[in-house]
Amino acid sequence: MITIHSSADSSAPVPVALEATLTTPTGVYKICSKELMDGSHSPFSGALFGAISWPRSRFQLSPGVILEQQMFLPHDRSAAAFSWQLHSPFPMQAHLAVRPLFSGCSPRSYRDVGFQLQSEDEGGRLVWLPNVRGPRIIADTNGSYRDEPRRTCNDLAASANGEPLRTPGTFEFRLSARPSVLIFSNPDVQPKGSQHIGTFLAGLMPPANRTEPATRESDIRNKASAP
Repeated sequence: MITIHSSADSSAPVPVALEATLTTPTGVYKICSKELMDGSHSPFSGALFGAISWPRSRFQLSPGVILEQQMFLPHDRSAAAFSWQLHSPFPMQAHLAVRPLFSGCSPRSYRDVGFQLQSEDEGGRLVWLPNVRGPRIIADTNGSYRDEPRRTCNDLAASANGEPLRTPGTFEFRLSARPSVLIFSNPDVQPKGSQHIGTFLAGLMPPANRTEPATRESDIRNKASAP
């Protein structure tokens, strides 16, 4: 289990942990982290949009095969973003299943049916309403989602303050060198989430892709000013 937040001071739904299972031709791996990722030890405590944690981990699965994991966690809990990349010198099939665990959820209600895909007119995003009166949790991902409405908080690990946790379903990815991304945001509570996520997504771009547009623009200006 990957521990993200403490739920002791959270009254709104917030992801506090992930259960992540990686399956490859050579074995099945559980990704674990017991250290809380929302502490003041973050090197980005004075960031433009507030304090954030951005831990990066690299797991060597076999010689030359590495799984890279990044987590982007604003301390105001306006969002939580994750990415996984597989670096391998040869083609390799790797399947990652991620089940998020949330705290701050009321007893299961008739509106709690897991993440549902909105229509294109409404935005076309995965939205979960864990409480009858909100707030909503939005999931943006380039993976797939499998709803598990029968799985309740009773058979999940409890949080540090004894509050049971709830999982709406499982997100699945076929890993490659291209980042697999999962982002949770709460637009009804914190409007700053989009600013945080933009920073995270920009950080996933390879350095060459980030500098190429600026270099091309500079070349154009230089050519225009040449005699």
